Amino acid sequence: MFTEAALLDAAGPVVFERGLGYVRYIRGLQVQAGQATASIQAKRVYSIRLTWARRSLDGECSCPHNFEGYFCKHLVAVGLAVLDADPGPVVSEVEGDALRKYLDELDRAELIELVAELIARDESAFRLVQARAVEAGSTAAVNPDELTRAVSTVMPRGFVDYRASFDVARDVQVLLDDLEALLAAGAADQVRQPLERAVTRLRKVMLDADDSAGVLGDACQRAAELHARACAESAPDGVKLARWLMKFRVESPGWPDVTLGMYASALGQRGLRRYRTELARQDALHAEADRFSRFEIDRMLLELADHDGDIDEAVRLLSRDIEHTAYGAIITRLQAAERDRDVLEWVDRAVGAGRLSHHGDRRSNDYWLTPAQVSDIYRSAGRVDDAIDVLRDHFRRRPGPDSLRLLIGAADSPAAAERDRAWALTTAEQDAARRGDGSALIRIAIADGDLVAAWSAAEHFGAGEAWRELADASADDVPFDAAQLYRPYLDKLLRDANTRIYPEVARTLLIMRDLYVKVGEQEAFRALLGELRERYKRRTSLIAALDRAGLRSR
Repeated sequence: MFTEAALLDAAGPVVFERGLGYVRYIRGLQVQAGQATASIQAKRVYSIRLTWARRSLDGECSCPHNFEGYFCKHLVAVGLAVLDADPGPVVSEVEGDALRKYLDELDRAELIELVAELIARDESAFRLVQARAVEAGSTAAVNPDELTRAVSTVMPRGFVDYRASFDVARDVQVLLDDLEALLAAGAADQVRQPLERAVTRLRKVMLDADDSAGVLGDACQRAAELHARACAESAPDGVKLARWLMKFRVESPGWPDVTLGMYASALGQRGLRRYRTELARQDALHAEADRFSRFEIDRMLLELADHDGDIDEAVRLLSRDIEHTAYGAIITRLQAAERDRDVLEWVDRAVGAGRLSHHGDRRSNDYWLTPAQVSDIYRSAGRVDDAIDVLRDHFRRRPGPDSLRLLIGAADSPAAAERDRAWALTTAEQDAARRGDGSALIRIAIADGDLVAAWSAAEHFGAGEAWRELADASADDVPFDAAQLYRPYLDKLLRDANTRIYPEVARTLLIMRDLYVKVGEQEAFRALLGELRERYKRRTSLIAALDRAGLRSR
């Protein structure tokens, strides 16, 4: 563990003194091995993570002072809170030996009385002994009604604001820790009802809370997953569970994420039959509702079709809304069932509907296919020309090394690959001339290891968004030219006064300095730096940032 002296050394005396006044504003302190997280909730709310290794202290805070690279007062406050946290009594070896000797000399009745007194005073000790008793086979040591009352006690009433949400979530998570420990010990029957109460009540709390940080949502999701596990590991009434699950999901505001798969084994055959009946009734009741209102019902219908292995029903459900047909989800299911002819049919439909995603070569979802995915399916079916057409269209939309690699990789011969490459480069040049941006050509050339071609594209069409990639690739071969690529970026950073970007200005100048040094142009860099310091001398925060980075004219 670090010390107060280490905090003082990391922050400096002025910042350390300021941090003292913020300890009382800390909320949600969580201490783990080597790090602590919390929020400061004073006039503004900041999120903090303090880390330590040996005697080294570091951390992150969402405040502007930390953004500029300083060890801020909020990190100091969290560090002090960690040091002030009660770690429990530190027992020396002599004390430990004496206590063990005392306990060893107690007879059974005295020892039982001592433990009983301890668990009456401390809830954590009580829960620990409960879990040990369950492990030993005494589930009667756990009273479900008492646990349910404990759940009700920890749940707040009324509106929970942002700041209070951290404390509420912490208390709920502590209780869930206890319930999970009992569940792991074998008390699934005893914790099932308290966990049902926890997930149901916590969802109601979230409906009247500011959970912008998501801490209550995390607790609610954990409660739902523990409840499903308790149901699977115990013997609930399947029919009652089906009724609860259906009601819980129909009334769902979108969270927690609960699925049939989480509860299927616990429902059993009788419960699953009731679940089907209830779902059919809800489907009929909401037959005229829009797709947003019946989202959870449609989701339940699809889960049931997947549970039954009914591919045709799943495809029907996924395609009944023409404007929102889930092509990706349909094809995934058909591929798993090895229905290749149907896969091709749905791929053709997706291509015809323009449902190919060109935002990335490998990303897909339930509604969109990737060009790579479509190309692979077409090539497997022997439709190489169709695969090439798809990939050429993809290259037109997103010219670059990745789309070029896909196109060439789909060719069925070396000659075809060379032909496709020539077509792609011509297309990229035409696109660069039209847009005045040689980014795609530069990236292709860099991927090929051809810096001459990359610089030629930059000179003819402009470096565009690929300027930094070109600068990085050129740092060893043509460092002076690489440095000049940073000038437009530097001018853009300095266009307006903004203290948040001054650290980036300093970092950019340090990179440029290193590039100038490589070609012996130190004087030229000093002249540039002197010009900038003179031009922006009224921006005292900028000058201070440059000074901290060692960027002085002389």
